[in-house]
Amino acid sequence: MPGLHALQNKLAKKGFTILGVTQFFATGSLPATEGDMKAKLSKTTPVKDMTDKTFLEHLKTFHERVQPSYPFVVASKEEVGAYKVPGYPTLYIVDKQGRVVYVQVGGGRDKILEAVIEKQLAAK
Repeated sequence: MPGLHALQNKLAKKGFTILGVTQFFATGSLPATEGDMKAKLSKTTPVKDMTDKTFLEHLKTFHERVQPSYPFVVASKEEVGAYKVPGYPTLYIVDKQGRVVYVQVGGGRDKILEAVIEKQLAAK
């Protein structure tokens, strides 16, 4: 998530937009309330036994504490299933015509991701 936050901040003026998509989870974690994003995410408290309602409250608190530079939406299992999400996180790059042009399962490849995004932003 810190890498995506940085990419959104760096490339927003070029027309790049991130939309975080999640689905209901009964378990999760709540980040620390102090420090930069990496520090906040390095110290978390487990959250268990969430319901649909408490999950939405949890997501709101998570967003307030982490303060990513992009919004999150909650998708249904059917919507997530339509994209055949193989694991979390999964990143999709969608081109200007609405086609999925890149899929990445897992994080940690920020330079590759940025190169793909830059190529798509430069495309006509």
